[in-house]
Amino acid sequence: NAYNGTLLWQRPLDPDFMIHRNTIIATPDTLYLADATSCKLLDAATGAVKDEIKVPEDLGDGPAWKWMALEGGVLYAMVGEKEPPGDALKGPGFRGAGWPWWKIDQYAWGFGRTILAIDPAGKKVLWQHHESEPLDTRAMCMNGGRIFFYSHRKFLGCLDAKSGRSLWKTDDPAVLEAIGEHHPAQFPATGFATSAYAKCSDEAIYFAGPTRTKLVAVSARDGKLLWQYPQGAFQLVLRDNVLYALGASQPSQKFHPLTGEVLGSLPNRAGCTRATGSVDRVFVRGGGDGTISWDIAAERMLPISPMRPACHDGVVVAGGQLYWGPWMCGCNLSLIGIVCLGPAGDFNYSIEAAEADRLQVAAQNPGDVAPLEQTAADWPTYRRDNSRRCRSPQTIAASMTQRWQYTPDVIHTCSAPVAVGELIFVAGSDGIVRALNAQDGQLRWKTCTGGAIRVPPAIEAGRAFVGSADGWVYAFEAANGRLLWRFRAAPVERKIPVYGSLSSTWPVASGVLVADGVAYAAAGIANYDGTHVYALDAVTGKIRWQNNSSGDTAGGQGAGVSVQGDLLSLGGKLYLAGGNRIRLAAYDMADGAYQALQPAGAPTDRRGPRGHNLFARDDGSLLVSGWTPLYTRPEDVHFIDHAEFPLGETAFIVLQDALGVALPGQGERGGPKPVWTGRPFQEHVAVALAENAVVVAGTDRAFSQPDAAAKETYGIAAINMADGRLLWKHPLPAGPVAWGLAIDRQGQLVVTLRDGRVLCFGPASSPPTGSLGAVR
Repeated sequence: NAYNGTLLWQRPLDPDFMIHRNTIIATPDTLYLADATSCKLLDAATGAVKDEIKVPEDLGDGPAWKWMALEGGVLYAMVGEKEPPGDALKGPGFRGAGWPWWKIDQYAWGFGRTILAIDPAGKKVLWQHHESEPLDTRAMCMNGGRIFFYSHRKFLGCLDAKSGRSLWKTDDPAVLEAIGEHHPAQFPATGFATSAYAKCSDEAIYFAGPTRTKLVAVSARDGKLLWQYPQGAFQLVLRDNVLYALGASQPSQKFHPLTGEVLGSLPNRAGCTRATGSVDRVFVRGGGDGTISWDIAAERMLPISPMRPACHDGVVVAGGQLYWGPWMCGCNLSLIGIVCLGPAGDFNYSIEAAEADRLQVAAQNPGDVAPLEQTAADWPTYRRDNSRRCRSPQTIAASMTQRWQYTPDVIHTCSAPVAVGELIFVAGSDGIVRALNAQDGQLRWKTCTGGAIRVPPAIEAGRAFVGSADGWVYAFEAANGRLLWRFRAAPVERKIPVYGSLSSTWPVASGVLVADGVAYAAAGIANYDGTHVYALDAVTGKIRWQNNSSGDTAGGQGAGVSVQGDLLSLGGKLYLAGGNRIRLAAYDMADGAYQALQPAGAPTDRRGPRGHNLFARDDGSLLVSGWTPLYTRPEDVHFIDHAEFPLGETAFIVLQDALGVALPGQGERGGPKPVWTGRPFQEHVAVALAENAVVVAGTDRAFSQPDAAAKETYGIAAINMADGRLLWKHPLPAGPVAWGLAIDRQGQLVVTLRDGRVLCFGPASSPPTGSLGAVR
């Protein structure tokens, strides 16, 4: 559904039919989908096949559909022989989705000799045109009742679309030499060999694209050469008085459409992505990375940084809305998948909050709460402390066994756990906060919010603070779950579908960090909608300070901070993972003053230091890692690609394929020098550091064959911190969640799973105290 993203239907495609070409046409009622045998007419709402058009055997040189267009109720098609299936160009790894950049030695798709005009209602062929030489559908285009076709190095021609009559055909050497030989393409700076390389207006046909070495303009009236430019790897956007040519490895230019005069320049695009346009904008990948929106009237660049246009489609403009589709490579920014933006009107993205509108106090005296003893041995917040160091002073037993399991009524994705006193606190995608008895896993209390909760509660002074996807910050009494107050961090009440569930446009995805009686939280998803950061009095919920400008107005819409990770505090600063545009945002904890920082980057991130995980180093610097965005598929969220935890003279480091203790800066080229390394699991999902050991939860993945579904197994292990020796290892019944480990004050291990279950492991000498079945 184009208005809310709900999946309406899906159907398989022929895996041997190369789909990057003009063989799909959408109308309000019918989707025309062609392949190697026919054109299917699908019901746009249901996907059901309403009809099918096959080419009569005596009219074509094969049944395969190579190109289509629809104008005036007539379906036009190029048909021909079936094509070789070709190799599926896939990335080699489980996380290496993408189209590898290698040369296609013999390009063999989209060639035919027969052009047809068909009445789709009666399936009657209105006319046919046949050529003896193969035509390249990458250079077929249609406009104003004319169809233009090209045979490489042979001729360029034009048909009257109504009658099929030839209007002109040229083999002028000047034209053919200007169009020139094919460049192999299949390179990031140019693009894909499958891309169309001809576009037309009423007056001209333009040849440009990944496979072209020159930009060429030919008259649409008679096929004569109009002009040429010595570079051709442009993505074109045509307008009546300007031809926009977006280059990556060469400057982007504005040309006079008929003379080729250079009228000006504009920012280069980045990489392979197709350029598209609306009445007032040109969209292309660029601006460091992400999307450039070029304002035609003002002649200025406006970034839309959280997502990049899809490789083959670019930004799709339809129905007054903009769509970004999924792309094939690993260039993940802040948002991936299918994204839709609509007109915002005069909405104020930097609205200041007023307590009268935002703060709701539920308790008569929010300062009066039951005491909950909290000690240095507890694990009271996400990754244990506000510097997110994941380190407990407890000692892990040499042998441990499962003591209890909590199973919720409904499957959901659990948050990481926290532990204070005799209580274990968790939240989850179901929007519920739960407190469990640390001794037996029995449910003590639960309470609801209006959206998913990604970061676990922060426990401080007898209160439990959470940020919800409904856009609110909540303060509960930790002993019993009583609501004390809630504060709407979202500027307005507005919900959108986000990966299958409703969320505020401004979810409190950062969670809540509490320090010195102040609760800090950040609300938002993408910078172009605004980012709102608050410091609230932890007892009353009243505003200490607010910053509403670091997302939208810091450098222009789409140029600032997105809420793309959790919060971390260090040295009087509040840090937020800010996405691919502003990798790391810092806010003064006293007044909220904002500063954009350039953090250290993990070596696993080939596109720069951006990610959703923050790590503090002993020298005061911060590392940002996590090459997958905050909002992505579960198997990529629950995975650590790089983590660092200082241990004094050494550091504990987690990599994609190993973990261990190292001496920072003493290895090759200034890198860490290993003391010991290990790999208890193929992938590491969560770690918790104790005085004598590191506990790791992880995933092992096996493939029976390269394209088969993976068989996953999960486990938890303890490793001796001094020498890397395995102390013990146990299986887990489901996948652990990211950072889903905590060590409580009794030295018990609590692990949370992706199906909502919570497991507790204790010393083997202590008998189990809770059921291993469904305890609710």
